[in-house]
Order: sequence, then C-alpha cells, then structure tokens
Amino acid sequence: MNARPDDSSEGTDSVASDASGASDDGPRRVLFVDDEPGAADLAATHVERLVDDIETVTRLSPDEALSVVRGQDVDCVVSDFDMPGSNGLEFLEAVRSIDPGLPFVLFTGKGSEEIASEAISAGVTDYLQKGAGRDRYEMLANSVANALGRRKAERDLREVNAKVTAIHEFATGLASVTDVATVFDRTVDAAEDILEFDRCVAARRRGDRVVPTALSESVTEDEIRTFDVGEGVVGTTVAEEETMVVDNLSVDPADPDELEDPASPGRDPPEADRRKGAEVADPVADDIRSAISVPIGSHGVLQAVSDGYAAFDARDVEFAELLVTHAADRIEQIETEGALRRERDRLAALFDDLPLPAVRTVALGDGERRLDAANEAFEETFGYSAEHGYEETRDALIPGGADRPDPEAALDRDGPSRLEVRRRTPDGLRDFILHVIPVEQTHENVIYCVYADIGEQKRVERTLRKLHATTREMFGGESREEIAELATRAAIDILEFPNSGVRLYDSEADVLRPTAISDEATAAFGDRPPFGPGDGRVWEAFETGQPVVVDDINAVDTAVGYGDIRSLLVVPLGDHGVMPLGSREPDAFDETDLQLARVLAANVTVALDHAERTEQLRDRDAALQREIDRLEKFAGLVSHDLRSPLNVASGRADMARSLTDDEAVLAELDRLEDAHDRMSQLISDLLALARQGRTVDQIEPVPLAETAERAWSTVDTANATLDVADASAAVDADPERLRTLLENLFANSVEHGSTDSRPEAGDSVEHGSADGRSETDDDLTVSVGPLSDGFYVADDGSGFDIDPDEATDYGRSSTAAGTGFGLAIVREIAAAHGWELSIEDDDGARFEFRTDR
Repeated sequence: MNARPDDSSEGTDSVASDASGASDDGPRRVLFVDDEPGAADLAATHVERLVDDIETVTRLSPDEALSVVRGQDVDCVVSDFDMPGSNGLEFLEAVRSIDPGLPFVLFTGKGSEEIASEAISAGVTDYLQKGAGRDRYEMLANSVANALGRRKAERDLREVNAKVTAIHEFATGLASVTDVATVFDRTVDAAEDILEFDRCVAARRRGDRVVPTALSESVTEDEIRTFDVGEGVVGTTVAEEETMVVDNLSVDPADPDELEDPASPGRDPPEADRRKGAEVADPVADDIRSAISVPIGSHGVLQAVSDGYAAFDARDVEFAELLVTHAADRIEQIETEGALRRERDRLAALFDDLPLPAVRTVALGDGERRLDAANEAFEETFGYSAEHGYEETRDALIPGGADRPDPEAALDRDGPSRLEVRRRTPDGLRDFILHVIPVEQTHENVIYCVYADIGEQKRVERTLRKLHATTREMFGGESREEIAELATRAAIDILEFPNSGVRLYDSEADVLRPTAISDEATAAFGDRPPFGPGDGRVWEAFETGQPVVVDDINAVDTAVGYGDIRSLLVVPLGDHGVMPLGSREPDAFDETDLQLARVLAANVTVALDHAERTEQLRDRDAALQREIDRLEKFAGLVSHDLRSPLNVASGRADMARSLTDDEAVLAELDRLEDAHDRMSQLISDLLALARQGRTVDQIEPVPLAETAERAWSTVDTANATLDVADASAAVDADPERLRTLLENLFANSVEHGSTDSRPEAGDSVEHGSADGRSETDDDLTVSVGPLSDGFYVADDGSGFDIDPDEATDYGRSSTAAGTGFGLAIVREIAAAHGWELSIEDDDGARFEFRTDR
C-alpha cells in the first residue's frame, strides 16, 4: 500500500494504461450488459446481493458498455450474447482491445454447443446460460466472484513482480556505489519510486545517536530530528534491529480500543509490534498518524510516515525489509572494503618502516609464490632482496630438512599464524618467530612474512636449563666450600664469565673470605685478602643485599683495587656471602647478564641454605644419638641393677613357699609374687621406652596393610577383628618401629575393647572403663586406614576415661594394673619419625599420625 495521504478510491477520467482495474480502497465494479433492461437489472441485483464489496453498472447495448469500459474502472463484464448491432462475442473482442485482461462472463439465454465452443475459443472467462430459478444467479455470482479473485491475484502478482524487479535493479545499481551516504540517498529514492513511500527519511547510526541522512522531497528539515538509540520508534528500531509499525499515533497506546480501525471497529491490528510502536512513538510532525520503521542492518533505519490510519500493511513491510536488506549488504561491503583498504595501506606503511625483517609474497596457486617486496631489515639480516626471486631466496634461507611454507595453508587459516623457525643468515643459523599474515585482496592474495629474532631468547632458555641442572648438583654438595666451587664453575661454563668467584661470610671474623676464585680472576685480581666492612663494592653488595654493577671501574672511586678488571658485577648470596663477576672490558654486563647472574645467585643461596640446614641436622642428630646412647646405657645399668636383687627376692619367695603350708602365709607370698611381676614389667617397659625414643636413620616405604597384619598376629586379639580394607597406601617409616607402634596400639584397643580379655599386671592398657572391662560387646573392630597426609588407627570400643592428651604421658594409665608406658612408646616412635600425633575419643579411640610435615 502506498503511503500517500491523499489516496482515494474514486476513479479518474483517463483510460487505465495498465488495465489495473479499480483501486483496492473502493468496491469492485461489475458491468452488466443486456438489451433487455429488466434482465440486466435482475442479474445485477442478484450478484450484488450475493458477492461482497462490489458495485454494479448496467448498460443496454455494447456501444454504451464500451464507453463505460473506456471511461471508468471496471473489474468484470457480464454480457448477453444476442444483442442488436453486435453479439456477445463481438463485444468481447471490442472489450479485450481496450483491456486484454478484463474478466468477461457470457450470460445468455440463447445457448448452444456451437456458441459455447466459439465463446471458449474467443477467450471468455466463463460461459453460463440463463434460466428460471435462483440457482442460475447463484452460479453467475460464483462465476463473477471467481473472476474478480483471479483478476486481483493477477494484478497483485504483476505488482509484486514489478516491485521485485525494481528492487533487484536497485540492488544491482548499488554495486557501483562506493560510499555509505550515497547508499542512504538511493534507498530513500527507491522507497519513493518503488514502494511509493512519498514521506520517508533514512537515518544513520553514529555511536549512540541516530542522525537523519537522506530525505524524500516532501519531507522538510522541520519534520526531522536526531534521536538517541532506544528513543522513539526510530531509536528503538535501531536498538533492537527489528521492524516497527505504528497504525494510529493519535490515540492512547495504553487503551487497546483506541488502536482499532475507525472504519472497522472491533478489528485488532494485524501484528503485535504495532502496539509497541505506538507506545514508544515520538512524532516530530503533528499530522503523522501511522508509520513504518525498518532497520538498515546495524547501520541505521528507513522510516516512512502517513497521515492516514494503518497506511502500511504486511506487503509494505515485506518489500521495505527486502529493500533495506540490499542497502545493508552494500553498506557492509563498503565498510569491509574500506577496512581492507585501510588495513592494506597500514600494512604497506608498516612493511616499509618495520624494523623487523619482512617480505611480501603473492600466492599464485598450485603452491607457487612470487616475491613481491622485501624491506630493508630483511636485506640486512638475510642478504637477499626481491630481485633474487622467491625460489632462490627460499632455498638459501631454509635449512635442509626443515618444513617449507605452504601458501594455500596460510590462506586457509582464519587469521595470522605464528611459527618458530630456524633460518640461515650471513652470521649462521639463527632462531626466529615467523609471523605469517595472509591478506585477501580483490585481484590477488598477499602473504606478509615478518621475522622476529629470538636467538637471544633461545640462548637465555638454554642457559636457564643449564643453571637448573647445576642447582640439582649443588644440592648434592657436602659442604659450603663444595657448593662455592660448583657455583664458580657454573659462572664460567654457563654464564661465560671467566673472572668469577664466591666469597663466603665468616661471622666470627666479620669478613668475606675468598672461598672459590677462578684462575682467570686470580690472574686479573691477584691474590685477594678477605674483605670487611667498608672494603669496596663487594662488601656493599653483601651489606645492602642488592646487586652492584660497575660499568667502568676506572671511572669511579673504589676502596680497594681490582687489578685489570674494568667491569664488575656483584650479586649477594643472602647471609652466606657474595658472588663477584668481572670483565677486562668496560660495559661488559647488560640487563640479561644481570638477570642470569641473579638466577644463579638465588640457586646458590638455596643450595647453601640447604647445606647449612643439613649440617645443623647432622649436628643435632649426633647430639641426640649421644644422648640416646647415654640414656640407653643408663637404662641398661638400671635394668641390670634392679633385676639382680629382684631375682634374689623372687627366689627367696619361692623358697619360703616351699617351707610353709599356712594358707595365710601362702596368700601373702602370692601378693608378693604379683609385686615382683609388676616390678619386672616396669623394668622391661622402661628399657623399651629408652630404646624406642632414638632417632630414625633408615626410612623406606612400608606397606601399611601388610605391616598391620603382621603386628596383629603377635598380639592376643581374643575375638576382635582387624579391618585394613582401606589401608592400601605405604608409609615412609622404619619397618620394625612402625610394627612396634601398631602392636602397642592393637594391644591397648583389644585389651580394653573385649569382655573376653582381662588386663593382667603389666598389660599396656591406657584407655577403657575403670574396671578394665569394655563397655562394648565382644565384636570389637580395630581399623587401620590412610589420611590425606598420613594414616590412622581406630577402634569402636569405649574410648578414654582420662584426657586423651594425657594418655601418652609416662606412667599415666586408666587402670591400676597398667604401667603407663604403652602409649608413651607410641608417642616416642612417632616423634622419632617426625610425625604429628593427635588422639580423639568419639565413638572409641582414634589415633591419627600426620606423616607429611
């Protein structure tokens, strides 16, 4: 539907050149021709009553009817056959000479097969015979309705084809447009000419604003303005990139009733987005009542307006969207081509000014390339230019066996690629990062190759790997002096600093003593004494903890002489000393040298820390071993000195038992024998405690489950059960001492968790009920399993009657018969391994050993 506000359903006096018939805005006109006035009027009356939206015109002769066809819009002709001066077929011929497509129904009372055959041959739309009865006129009405429908469909199809063809021509014409502004101008022109939108504007998005760019001739500057994105119909269309249609701007959009067609109350608008358009509309002109707003991609919007109600239908939307789609596509192409041109120009400028070696090649297909240009840096680095050609340059630069570049593969990638390559140069093989940048152009495909030298980076990487390997070797050093020798050798062999050394700090003398000095340094420095506070840059680096770099010793004042050395680099080794590095050349050390020296110094410092801790541990272990030996010797002496009189006392008691039958005396002797047994157990436990507390020297992975089962087999377990289903891990421990630890824990659990077992004098019982009986049944279970950082031993017995933290104290027991040494031994074995022991008594006793400390 066109958007002109003065559209009318009235006809004109001119002959319709395209035979389009009546306007869609008025009723369709049907012309009835019959020389009998009553017959024509009767037929017209019936058809007008049976067919909606038509008006009828009657004429009594073909000549009068032809005047109507010439002077008025006629959509269908119904004619009699036998009329004075001309029959129906002759009249048909005259009508078709004016309008070849006008439907023509022959409705005659003089019917015959001959006339019917002639009528069909002549091209009548339909042939009907008159007759009495209502059904004849119903058939006529049906024939007229069908003819009108076909007429409209044919006219619509012609209109659609014409517009599609015109839009296609519009798109073809856009192909030659090179700027976006012209695309907007032509879009408005096409909207006027093709879509018949005589009041329209195209606006372009610029950031967060929508700015009018092109106007139709009937739109003035006063009728337009700039909108924010999201503001009004224009701004909302751009923001959401969806078409919006407004049917009635002069109503309250919150009241759906006011959105109805005034001519057809009760008919809803055809699409939901029409109401939304009314809600956001902010018209500039007062006479605007309806509008269509179509996004031009993400670039802008085409809007047409009208002062009529619902001036834009679904077909308008469809054609407008097709039109702007072509416009948006061309804008995309223009912007893409512009971006490519700018990128090409930027690459060209970058190519010429780039300090890195670069070449530009053209892909010729079938793997062939042409060397188009080489920049100055490329010629200086590789000694070749574009004059040498692609094949010669490629063969000279790429070493044998290396992969050769594939131009097709480069073009198939989505963007630039990055490769690490090795190339021949006049100075030998060097490592580069090769950046391959494909650029697709209209007439050819160009590939830029840019080389970034990573030779220094590779050298640093190799140096760092060697330094790390040396660090592992230094960790195996037996002494500080050995580590200093290794560090000096690394500075010479890896960092290539022949004048190197290590001075270690002597805290007693407060000096830095020359510990490991290279022969080259000795030759350059001479024999060097220890350096103390104030003795030059070497002491300064140690005192401040910061590296010291002297580019030219001759240019600065120094407290001590440095012989033939001109450059000096000193890196501190923490509290251990310093590493001085020298050169006979000035400015010998750059930032890379400093960083590598700092890495070496950090590794040396860690190795010296490790050696210092190792020496301290050895000293501590030696002292502990001496103390353990002393305690074990003491325990042995005490055990011997106590066992001898105890054995005599036991022998005397046995002799006394044989000399009497007195029950009272025998009872006293039984109590005396129990006391002797108790003393013997105390002596044994005291000796075991002294021996178990010594340090552990031989550590190895010990299977926890297997060790637990062996320990279980040596303990009187009564009816208890061992569960080692989860104990699949291994524990780093002394195998025998781990077994002893488990035996003591099992004995404690079993003796206090089973009612079958009674603790005897000397039992190593530390937890349970006060009377030595378990509050649980005979089905006690002892579990051994792993922790994330160790292992645990737990039982489901009655737990502790005393504080669990006190259970491992010497002589602490919950029963009168217990010695209090069982868990003390467990604690000592754990401490000897460096494990952390924690005890819990919820739902039984649980011992957790943290071995990863």
